Amino acid sequence: MCADPIYRVESDPDTAPVLALRLREMDWRRDHETVLSFQRETYEANFPGFRTSTRFLDDFAEQLRRSLRSRWERAVVLVDRQERVFGFLWLSLMTTMVEEWVGYIKNIYVAPQLRGQGYARVLLDEADRWFKAQNVAKASLDASTCNPRAISIYLEAGYEIARYRMEKRY
Repeated sequence: MCADPIYRVESDPDTAPVLALRLREMDWRRDHETVLSFQRETYEANFPGFRTSTRFLDDFAEQLRRSLRSRWERAVVLVDRQERVFGFLWLSLMTTMVEEWVGYIKNIYVAPQLRGQGYARVLLDEADRWFKAQNVAKASLDASTCNPRAISIYLEAGYEIARYRMEKRY
């Protein structure tokens, strides 16, 4: 990303100040602890009964650290002027058995206090920009049926339900 645009969200002046947030590339040393802290909520809210473990977070951290060195992946964070992280986006380019080149959103997160203010859309727009710059024909993501608010945001952003993931429990 060449420039770091600032996204302003006007809040009720009696309850909250104006927030000026920007996107920047994730920096492992500066950001990884906060980004990892988001994952407990992300996974436990979207997969009922799942509990994040140290092993899970270590594996997630290792995959994310590797992705930061890959030209086929990208991670950005949404930060305020003090560089506090309030959002996260992890993107990947991949091939599948039926498609040659697809943009894939591996992870997206907005801090609870900023939800409903348009920041998920800011992250999704950034995904669109990057995927288009990589000349992919389409983008995809997985969404849990347990998170109708996220599904609504994805539908509003132009994503369509393309298939169902079926599961059978033993």
